[in-house]
Amino acid sequence: MTNSEFDPQIITINDRLFDDINESDTQNDILRIVEEIKNSSGIENLTYAMLSAIPQQRKAPPLITTYNEIWQELYLSKGFLKDDPTVNRLFESALPFEWSKIVCRTPREQLVMDLSREYGVGESGLTIPLRGLRGELGILTITGQNGFAPPLKSCYARTFSQVGLYLHEWHARKAGLRSEQDIPRLSAREKDCLALCAEGLMGQRISEKLGISEAAIRLYLSSARTKLRSQTTCGAVAKAIRLGII
Repeated sequence: MTNSEFDPQIITINDRLFDDINESDTQNDILRIVEEIKNSSGIENLTYAMLSAIPQQRKAPPLITTYNEIWQELYLSKGFLKDDPTVNRLFESALPFEWSKIVCRTPREQLVMDLSREYGVGESGLTIPLRGLRGELGILTITGQNGFAPPLKSCYARTFSQVGLYLHEWHARKAGLRSEQDIPRLSAREKDCLALCAEGLMGQRISEKLGISEAAIRLYLSSARTKLRSQTTCGAVAKAIRLGII
């Protein structure tokens, strides 16, 4: 099944899979979940990579991927990471980008892209930059045969940004980078507002539910976004859920 067979407005990931990522103990657990996400969303491959240098990274796999083992072995043995244009462009963009927009700048970059297609990675790709609570840099990439043009691109970017954040935090915990001190302290009202946003309620309905003004709600949501280091309320909700705050 390819991504062209999916309605871009209804691509969703089962909430259970996010909980499963949170509760996973081993890399095999994560690979099973990633494979299920791949099969249920119409993509060909999914790859997460931690790119920041982490002293304890050996405690957690820096690469989680559904790519075939032959390509994985070749990629790692040839040191293609430093010549991978999808990785190199990551340092120039904070937004998801399509592989079709990448211009290879060196023969080695072109070689990596050519070989990836030859080894069945997929004809098209979408790479999503990730940043953790301490600024750890990572990426999540999805590939397919039919491209990620609008509106497919925005739908997949939204959905898989959330997948990437969960994988990013799982890796950080396994690498020993997370403790209780890393979890922001939100007030009861900030949590209430985020929780109701998570249920799909808007300002007026939240106001009716909590018995406070819409102006107060905007203030609580703004302070929650600041504490959670998120530019959007949706992002703050996702991070609060991931951290177990709501």
